[in-house]
Amino acid sequence: MVIVWGRVATGRVAGGAGVDVRAVRRFVREAVCSDSSVDLGDVDLLTAEIATNAVRHTASGKRGGGVWVTVLSAPGRVRVEIQDDGGADTLPEIPAGDEWGESGRGLLLVSELAHAWGVKVTGDGQRQVTVWFEVAG
Repeated sequence: MVIVWGRVATGRVAGGAGVDVRAVRRFVREAVCSDSSVDLGDVDLLTAEIATNAVRHTASGKRGGGVWVTVLSAPGRVRVEIQDDGGADTLPEIPAGDEWGESGRGLLLVSELAHAWGVKVTGDGQRQVTVWFEVAG
């Protein structure tokens, strides 16, 4: 299946004390077509989970940090890509283990609610990570 993305919005969301997850969610909400048939609540939740991981685990959460956000829209489908500032000690993965733990369920939510998702890592030494997901209506 070939997807023709009708609308694309890309921008950097940054803050003086690190990226603000609310600002990332706002960017994505404004970029998604209001007539989209996808569940915008799912898009908002998954965006928050991925942006929070970037803040907690990479340079995006440090002073002056941010993320690059790309939102692609097509009839019945939205794709969100969030690239961090790099510097993570580990790569994003769904942890095996304690379902009662206080953290670690963000990517599990992404895998359950998204139609598709994945991770890309730059090979330039900065180890910037892009986590993307697609939600279909």
